[in-house]
Amino acid sequence: MSTSGILAQAQMLADEEQYERAYELLKNSYEKLKDDAEYLEKIALLAKTLELNEEAAKYWEELVVVNPNSLVGYSELLDIYNGKDNYKYYITRAKYKILNEQVSQSVDDYKKAINSTAEEADIINARFLLAKAYEFLGKNQNAIDEYFRILEHKDDMAIYYKLADLYCEMGDRYSAINTLERGVKAFPDADELGEYLSGLYIKEGQYDKALENARSEYTKIKAYLMKGDNDNAFAFLNQYKDETNANYFALMAEYYFNTQDMEKCSENIDKFEKLSPQNPLVFQMRALVCDAKNDVYGYHYNMGKCYSFKQDYELALAEYLNAHRQDPSKSGAVKEIIKINEASGDKTSLMEFYEKLVRQEPDNTFALKGLGDVYADMYEFKSALEYYEKAVKAGITDYEIYNKMGFAYEKVKDLSSAKEAYEKYLAKAPLSPDTEKLKEKLAKMDTSSSSAVNTEEGFIDKIMKLFGK
Repeated sequence: MSTSGILAQAQMLADEEQYERAYELLKNSYEKLKDDAEYLEKIALLAKTLELNEEAAKYWEELVVVNPNSLVGYSELLDIYNGKDNYKYYITRAKYKILNEQVSQSVDDYKKAINSTAEEADIINARFLLAKAYEFLGKNQNAIDEYFRILEHKDDMAIYYKLADLYCEMGDRYSAINTLERGVKAFPDADELGEYLSGLYIKEGQYDKALENARSEYTKIKAYLMKGDNDNAFAFLNQYKDETNANYFALMAEYYFNTQDMEKCSENIDKFEKLSPQNPLVFQMRALVCDAKNDVYGYHYNMGKCYSFKQDYELALAEYLNAHRQDPSKSGAVKEIIKINEASGDKTSLMEFYEKLVRQEPDNTFALKGLGDVYADMYEFKSALEYYEKAVKAGITDYEIYNKMGFAYEKVKDLSSAKEAYEKYLAKAPLSPDTEKLKEKLAKMDTSSSSAVNTEEGFIDKIMKLFGK
C-alpha cells in the first residue's frame, strides 16, 4: 500500500474512533514511513490519544528532526518535558521561540538549558545553539565567547574556522590569525585552516609565514609573488601549469606585472577572463596595468567595471565619472554611466549622458531610443518622436520603438502617423501580447479617427470662444 493509502486508511479508522487499530496500522508501517513528517505527526497524535506518552514523545522528537520547522512538534514536546527534563524543556522552548521569530527571547532559554545539565555533550550543543542565536542577532563578540567556551570542552576544527570568520567580519585580523594558529596546531593536517591562515598572512604582508602555512600551490605562488620573489614564483608556475584553470593565468599575469612586461601581463589577463568571465579581479588587474602605463582614463574605467561586477554601483559610478572627466571624448564610460542611471531611475543624469553619447555617436540607436523614452516619460511627446524617428533612420532593430511611436503620435493628435507606426509594429512583431489590443485600436481609428479629431477640434474651438468673450 502506498504512503498516502496507509495514511488515509489510518485517518478513516481514527474518524470512526478505532484509535488502537489506526495506531497499530501506522506502527506496523514505521520502518517504511519513519522519514515522512505527516506520518510521524499522525502516529504521535494517536499515541497521545491512547496515552502512550513515552511513545508519543519518541515520535514527536523524530518529527522535529525530520521537520525542524514543526511548531506542533515543539509545542507537544514542551508539554512532555515540562517538569520532567529541564534541559530538553529549555532547549525546545528556545527553538520554539526562534520559529516564532523571537530569537532574542531564546537566549535566556539556552542559558537555562546550560545550567540545567552536567552532561558535556548537552552543554556543547546548547552553547553552539546559543552562539548561533547571538550571530543572528549581530552580537558577534557574544558568539565568539560561546565558541571559545565550546573549545574548553573539545577541540573542533569547524569552530576555529567559524571564529576566524567572525573576527574577520569584525575587522580584527590579528585575533583571526591567533585563533587559526591555535587551530592549525590542534589540527596540523587540516588544509582548510592552513590555507585560511596563509591567506590572512598574505593580507598582513607576512609572506614568510604565509609560505610556512600554505597548503596549495596557488597560495605558495601568490605568497612568492607578493614577496617579490619572482624567480621562485615562476619556477612554481612552470610546475603548476594548468591552462584549464583561470587561477593559473591570473598568477601568470601577476608575475609579468611584477617583471614589468605589460604586454604579456595583458595577454594573460585576457586568458583569465575567458575562463572566468565577469570576475571583478579581471578589471582590477587591467586597472593596475593602465596605472603602470599612466593611462588615467583606463584606470578609472576598469575600476568602474570592477565595482560594477561587485554590484557596488555607487563606487562604480564615481569611477566612471572620473574616467569621463579625464577624457570626455570616449564613449565607454558614458555608456556605463547610462546603465547605472537606467537602473537607479535618475532621469536628469540619464538625459545628460544620453545627449553626450548622441553627440559622440550620432547614429547610436540605443542612445536615441533612450532619449525618446526619457522625453516620453516627461510627456514631451514631440521631442520623444524626434529621437524615435532618428533611431529608426539609424536602423534600430528594437521593434518596440514602433509601438512607442504610435502612442506618442496619438498624444500629438497625428492619428494617421500613429496608425502607420502601429501597423509597422504588428508587421514586425506579430506575436506581441499587445496584438489584439492594437488591432482593436486600429479598427477604431479606421472608422472614427476623422470624427474624433473634428469633435476634439470643435471642443477646443468652443473653449477658445469662451475665453475670447
